Amino acid sequence: MKRAGLTVSAIFVCLVMTFVWWSHDEVDGKDAGIWQDLVAGYHKYMPIPNSKPLHIRQLVTPDMSTRRIILWETKELQANSIIKYKIKGSSDDTIQTVYAVSEMFEDDKEKRYIYRVDLRDLEPNQDYVYQVGREGYTDDEWHSLSTKASKQFSALIFPDSQSKDYSQWANLVKTAYSQNPNVQFFANLGDLVDNGESASQWNAWFNAVNPMIANVPFAGVIGYHELYAHDSKLRAPLAYAHFFPFVQANSSLRREPYYSFDYGDVHFIVIDTEFDAVPELLRQDMITMELIWLTNDLEQSKGTWNVVLMHRDVLAYEEVQNPFSKSGFSDIGKTFMPIFEKYKVDLVLSGHYHMYRRHGHISEFKRSETGPYYIVSGVAGDIYYNEHWKPHPLDVYAPARDDKSNYLVLSRQGETLMVKAFWFDGTLFDEVVLRK
Repeated sequence: MKRAGLTVSAIFVCLVMTFVWWSHDEVDGKDAGIWQDLVAGYHKYMPIPNSKPLHIRQLVTPDMSTRRIILWETKELQANSIIKYKIKGSSDDTIQTVYAVSEMFEDDKEKRYIYRVDLRDLEPNQDYVYQVGREGYTDDEWHSLSTKASKQFSALIFPDSQSKDYSQWANLVKTAYSQNPNVQFFANLGDLVDNGESASQWNAWFNAVNPMIANVPFAGVIGYHELYAHDSKLRAPLAYAHFFPFVQANSSLRREPYYSFDYGDVHFIVIDTEFDAVPELLRQDMITMELIWLTNDLEQSKGTWNVVLMHRDVLAYEEVQNPFSKSGFSDIGKTFMPIFEKYKVDLVLSGHYHMYRRHGHISEFKRSETGPYYIVSGVAGDIYYNEHWKPHPLDVYAPARDDKSNYLVLSRQGETLMVKAFWFDGTLFDEVVLRK
């Protein structure tokens, strides 16, 4: 490989010398174009070290039919970074180029140069393709971007993926994506990594979801472990905020851990449940701000269905090894459930407990035939809490054991909203169908 690289470099040097001799310092516009082509050709085959785009990702936005956020990283700063995109199947003459906003983020002694493009005014109901890179050199691979928002769709929902070894998480993603290659987006319900400061864990998480995350929009939910530092103390979720700058409607600058987006006739609300990490002096103000936002968001929702994605669950479980713990409702449940009921939220999916539990309909803090339908999504990583929790009186279904990873497929079909739960090998083990 080294000899091949030297050969290409030698050929390029010869071309440059020939060009200089030929031009005799009289470079007109045409010659300048030839020079630019030579430079571009050189960088295509001999790219700048550490310039390869890494962790290319596509984020959900409030209006999925006209807008998308694309990010990627490099190990060294690349000036004039760009994204090229066009409608799939169209000629290269239609390619549009947008320059990226860049920032350097250093955490856990690792520098990352992150590039972000906010694509707006996309044409609805189109299939696009895009490339990322820098002026004069883009990655050869075209990635998919769809603005089609059919009333019928499906999405992958992953529970907590925090792991000791992220190979199992990678295998789960591979299985889920291979069996559901046409999903419109995917979500991860918090605790994406075990330690939010660990660069190696974030790299492992990104490697596991590649190439899916470059082609399928991602909806992230912040969890408790995103706030962990190496010393096991809590800190601001710096890495999560830089990696996933989700935006709220009518906002392009603020990075919020809670936001919403529409797909088809379903309105999805992602909420932040990590109030324990906020200093007590500020905690109530933070809760109040989020509740005001949530109320306004649900009041303005035009969705036929409203679905909440959150990390912590609304129920509190009694722990087998803790005689002081009790079953009941969590503080999160007491805070959010009245709003869910008032604004007729249909489905609430949570994580945190590393087990799959179906609560069913709950209204006014008791079993009901109506009200939001609650499901604890399970575990997607390799950290299990089998036999850690005692049964809760409001659970209507629990698998025999909690020592297997799983994922969910959320589908909008006909007049129904359906949730199917699959084990790591793709075996279906639970199913719920909601009807209006």
